[in-house]
Amino acid sequence: MKKIFLAFILLISSFGLSSFASGGPSYGDVEGYYETVSLAKVLDILNENKGTILDVRNNDEVEKTGLIKGAKHIPLDNLENRLNELDKDKTYITFCNTGNRSKKAAEILNKNGFKNIYNSQEGMSTWPYKDMIEPVKK
Repeated sequence: MKKIFLAFILLISSFGLSSFASGGPSYGDVEGYYETVSLAKVLDILNENKGTILDVRNNDEVEKTGLIKGAKHIPLDNLENRLNELDKDKTYITFCNTGNRSKKAAEILNKNGFKNIYNSQEGMSTWPYKDMIEPVKK
């Protein structure tokens, strides 16, 4: 009986660890979580009108490559001071050029009580949907 119980516990533990390692919710040193998703999933969320891209690239990057239609642009360095521009009840997809700053942005949102957060695993450098990009005027 003890062996069956132990095997059951190990089985349950392995499922939990495998879902964590397979790109499930990302846990950091903040309460709650956010989910890191592929660009294909980002497009699905946008097409279903279930979220807004929060682009945290620098101003010069956005001016150079444009902004995804409907995105909210707040550079990462300004995000904590501009959180009042965002609605905590809405869903945001943090987005940057390669995925590094967007992870930091997701952690900032999470730490400040935002609950519906996705982090784009990749960013503008690999964004394949060029028809969704609008030029930004200087």
